[in-house]
Amino acid sequence: MYFVIVILTNVLYILLLVMTQTQINLVAMLSVEHCDRPNAMAFLMLISHLLGDVPLPIILGLIKDKLAPDCVIDDTGSFVNPEKCKEQEKGVRQSLAIAYAWVLWALFFFELARRLAKREIGRIRSTEHNTLLLQEEESSQGVGHGDTPPNSNRPFHYYHSKFQPHQAT
Repeated sequence: MYFVIVILTNVLYILLLVMTQTQINLVAMLSVEHCDRPNAMAFLMLISHLLGDVPLPIILGLIKDKLAPDCVIDDTGSFVNPEKCKEQEKGVRQSLAIAYAWVLWALFFFELARRLAKREIGRIRSTEHNTLLLQEEESSQGVGHGDTPPNSNRPFHYYHSKFQPHQAT
């Protein structure tokens, strides 16, 4: 039963970890100008590998070696000294707890970023002026383009859900 719980926990962990990558890429691409998106993605991959993929196994290995120094595996894949390794089960569990706690830090910062972004989006939406709407109104009224509107035969479109057509009274 313990083995099944460990497998299900790891599957859930990997699933949640992989699900964040799309949002990270989307935020990186939307944070820069269109022409700079390839460079932003390249920089994101470089930094994620330099700060995550490359040093983390080394750091976790050093932590495990410090907390459970006798749990060593030989070339055949078996423990060199299984009895001493069983005695150091607490150190192995602490090593795994540190690894999972590191993931919890990432989840904490993802949630913090989500809340800050949601607040910023709300602030911008409350103060925004829909420039597309204003440009469409100006072009349909002929403002700045002479007396004849250039697109007078085109129907007027509202570009934002905040703006609704005026009801005739």
